[in-house]
Amino acid sequence: MEKIVISLLSALLLMAGVQAQTTTNATVEKATVYLYGATLTQTATATLKSGSQEVIITGLSPFIEISSLKVTANGVLISSTEFSTDYLTPAKDNARINRMKDSLKSYEKKHTEVVNELDINEHLLKMLKDGTLHNMQQTEHTVSVADINANMELYKSKADALLKKIDECDSKIEELNQTIERLNQQIAQDETSGKQQNGVLHLSVSVPKDITTKFTITYFTNTASWTPCYDLNIHDMQPQVTLQAKAQVQQFTGLDWTHTMLTLSNATPNKTSVAPVFSTWFLRFQLRSQRYSKQDADYLSNTMVYEVEESAAAEKGYFDFSSAAGVETVPAPISMNNFVDVDMQEVHVNYVIAIPYDIPGNGKAQLIDLKDYTINAEYTYYSIPKLSDETYLLATLTGYEKYNLLPGQATVTFNNTFIGKTRINPNTADSLFTVTLATDPRVSVKREKQKQFCETKHVGNTTTTTESYLITVKNNQNKQVKLTLKEQYPISADKDIEVKVTEIKPAATYNKTGIGVVTWETELKEGETRTFSVTYSVKYPKDKTISW
Repeated sequence: MEKIVISLLSALLLMAGVQAQTTTNATVEKATVYLYGATLTQTATATLKSGSQEVIITGLSPFIEISSLKVTANGVLISSTEFSTDYLTPAKDNARINRMKDSLKSYEKKHTEVVNELDINEHLLKMLKDGTLHNMQQTEHTVSVADINANMELYKSKADALLKKIDECDSKIEELNQTIERLNQQIAQDETSGKQQNGVLHLSVSVPKDITTKFTITYFTNTASWTPCYDLNIHDMQPQVTLQAKAQVQQFTGLDWTHTMLTLSNATPNKTSVAPVFSTWFLRFQLRSQRYSKQDADYLSNTMVYEVEESAAAEKGYFDFSSAAGVETVPAPISMNNFVDVDMQEVHVNYVIAIPYDIPGNGKAQLIDLKDYTINAEYTYYSIPKLSDETYLLATLTGYEKYNLLPGQATVTFNNTFIGKTRINPNTADSLFTVTLATDPRVSVKREKQKQFCETKHVGNTTTTTESYLITVKNNQNKQVKLTLKEQYPISADKDIEVKVTEIKPAATYNKTGIGVVTWETELKEGETRTFSVTYSVKYPKDKTISW
């Protein structure tokens, strides 16, 4: 009896030592995406019995920063956490990929059926050929003309139908091959990168009473990013243009973000910044044998450039979009302006988007609209006839710096025509931003040498060459235009070469003598023609030749 009691007690103690185990899957609810990296918030619901037990949460990204991992749940004491990667259990494909795979199986089945049908028809055609030849090559008796005609008619009627079926099968096989190839390419593109891996979280928890609770898991991953970009839309030289801010979001976390709330931030949470401090600057005499090699100089130069770039990178601007009001006369496309909340923080800004998004985990960039706003524009014609006989229409944008934009590439359209791409960099000191829109032959420019003023004189040991150029500009438009015109004269790089600008007509708006560029900023009335000229002389030793 005593042995039985001891055995029962041992069994009860053993059972008490075995913890209950609950497995649940986590889904992505929110993602805060940074320029480099993202913080994901996932939730998982579990029904737990009272007592100590283990909770296993699957469906996490395998690419996480372990030190950033945080887990919370109401009514549950979490005593320990352990994160691991499951390399054996593949993650499930999303519904779209599953549909494509089902379609692929269906088309592959049809392909097999058509190939079999083709094989049968080809065998039938071969049997028909062999049988007809056999009938017409009998050696037992002479084959009559009637027999020959009968065999030919039989072959013609049967072979024609078989050949048509063979052609139909070949066409179907070609179409099915193309469809199967396209499906395979699309599946390969859309399948989640790294989906063969699965992040798993093991939790040791204690529960005072039976409960159904939600576990919230947050962590940082460096396998996501977003890039700011813009659409610059200019119409009919209007004084205001539309700049639409967008974001290219991509992630390869191993998870598909389905119906996920997004926040875009320009913060850099994974970058530790330490304020610089001085170290003592010692001066010593340089030994005569010490010389900097070219490699040393390059290293120091690169280091200085790197430090300057790092310093400049710390002075980034931030988005601050404002709505562009307009009067709607007909139903217009719904704008994202009302669905993006700009949350300005002390040192960064967040864009909280009120619409959930599906972002595939295959790294394919998703373009997301943010906000539209208007900026001022002035239009000027620009010409450098020495380099090109074209006259360019430029748009100069002003006042955009107040929006604290991030640097990014902008796609430019003028009157709904794609012009090209440019880069917006608000961090530069210049508050003006100029975009080339088009060339316009209606403002014609012609540059020619004024031979009557050009001459070469030899006096003593010196030679003096005089050059003169006349620029003729005509406005063939029915409105007044602004024009910026530039001309160049040489700059001496040798003390024995003397350059003198003898005449600039009319007086230049700017004359940058350091680089030898003359600029006229003027306005041309409708149909007006004006002339501009630059004359200069170059004096140099008679026994030398100048490279013009």
